[in-house]
Amino acid sequence: MTNAPVFSLLRRATLLTAAALCLAPAAQAGIRSARLLAKIAAETPAPHLVSEGEQMTAARRAAAAITGAQTFWGIGHSMEPLYAPNTAVVVKPVAYDDIKRGMTVVYAKSNGKVVAHCVVDEDRRGYVVQGVNNDEADGESVNESNLIGVVVAAYSARDTGLRRSLAQQPATTRQGAAAANRG
Repeated sequence: MTNAPVFSLLRRATLLTAAALCLAPAAQAGIRSARLLAKIAAETPAPHLVSEGEQMTAARRAAAAITGAQTFWGIGHSMEPLYAPNTAVVVKPVAYDDIKRGMTVVYAKSNGKVVAHCVVDEDRRGYVVQGVNNDEADGESVNESNLIGVVVAAYSARDTGLRRSLAQQPATTRQGAAAANRG
């Protein structure tokens, strides 16, 4: 009998912990659970770095290859350190039942504002979402009627605190955290 599956599980747990440790210092004002941050890092795609002004062009090019995908600008600070302001995201339609904790979903609030936040829980109204940098969950839940989709790619001209933290780590930890971020 081989212990490869056990090694694989231990390796993944180590990688997710490394990713959570990178996120935790930058998210002091927001989500504080290292376990949840690790899940978000695993389920949310890392941004591709592009030149300033090229974010949306790159996102539109990527979206064109995905049936039903849309592009949106992330203009606020609620998703730092995962995404810097002015990050263009590609959003793919997803079945409501396929949403998982940690995914970054895009939904339309009752006031019409479109928001991209991470799934942190589920309640009787739907999925509870929160910006990584926000102290509290959103007042509205994501449900089948307001869900737009899930973020499948992101394009940014700036590094975030997470990316700088990863760059300062030894190569083996950095590669592991990046792999964990890709899920």
